[in-house]
Amino acid sequence: MHSAVMILAKRGSLFASLKAVAGDRTTQQVVERLFSHRPIRDGLERILQAREGALIVLGSNLDLQDISVDGLQIASDGFDAARLSEVAKMDGAIILDNSWKSILTANAHLSPPVDLPTTESGSRHRTAQRTAYITGLPVVTVSKDRAVVTLYFNSEQADLTPRWTIRRRILHHLQILVMMRKRFDEAEEHLLRMELLGLVTRRDVAHMLRLGELVVRAASGIEAMVVDSAQDPDTTAAVVADRVFEVERLLQLTLRDYLDGEGDEARGALAGVLGHKLAHTWLVETEIGLSDLDGELVPRGHRLLYRTGVVTKRIRGILLEEFPDAQALLHAPLERLMDVKGVGHKTATKLRHYFDRLLAAVHPIGQRVLTDRRKSYNRLP
Repeated sequence: MHSAVMILAKRGSLFASLKAVAGDRTTQQVVERLFSHRPIRDGLERILQAREGALIVLGSNLDLQDISVDGLQIASDGFDAARLSEVAKMDGAIILDNSWKSILTANAHLSPPVDLPTTESGSRHRTAQRTAYITGLPVVTVSKDRAVVTLYFNSEQADLTPRWTIRRRILHHLQILVMMRKRFDEAEEHLLRMELLGLVTRRDVAHMLRLGELVVRAASGIEAMVVDSAQDPDTTAAVVADRVFEVERLLQLTLRDYLDGEGDEARGALAGVLGHKLAHTWLVETEIGLSDLDGELVPRGHRLLYRTGVVTKRIRGILLEEFPDAQALLHAPLERLMDVKGVGHKTATKLRHYFDRLLAAVHPIGQRVLTDRRKSYNRLP
């Protein structure tokens, strides 16, 4: 116990070196700094994926030098995740500089006194715990067998594995979100084609709304996980925002198209649909009131005008008052559009060109239906 007593007596002198390296950080602050340090964080991720082990000392001082033997000196001004994972393949410890910007030593042999008390059983973790206690430096270990990441700092330790578990879940859910957004876009395009042909069914509408709600909920779930993980919040938020861009707006406009004044209430009902019911289109129809609609479904035109991007909210309101539904808008001649108060020749031309492009994209099978319908709508006063 003699060596251990001497080391414990030196603890008072260690606080100066600890403060120089880690400041007055708590274990939680060290954890946050660790997860915000991309090369270390991504390097640890690579080590986990490769099912390798590692012992990394985050800093250096005289106390560490006293227990460090041999090792490969690395002359480098910086490092990245790939280099960290490569040097981790060696058996010894990795020692970083105090700013965590470069690797000082790889394959170092650490020999803290074996009579220091430890709660760990594995040799790598016993060494890490004793080294952290002696030096006052943060020490990170990766268990090769259990794929567990542990931080030792002073006399404390923290299991970092849940953070990596959440991060993997975030990546997995981002992939799902991308796939779901693609399905939503396909459903919205299908609904638009059916609207152009005048062949919309309640199932078409409910299917699009169901997928949109799933996209919104998936994005909310990812945002909650990002808060828990504290990893790449800006990058992840940007990806999520890109995937849900305009989805919520399209949901609101579609509900107004088919449920008119009850659209806002139906949006609340859609948000309240239980998760297991969202798996079934017919249940969504019932929950939001689509199943109560009778006769032919014709959209009012909210979503159609919003998609044009060429008219203001005020002009959209005027056009919606002037034309009974989206079909009337689609087939209105240029002169009829120009007759609307507030719609000039430039705006009317852009609208007519946009509608013509939409109609031209319809499959030839439906062209005859559109031709007949266009003749009837062109007779509008």
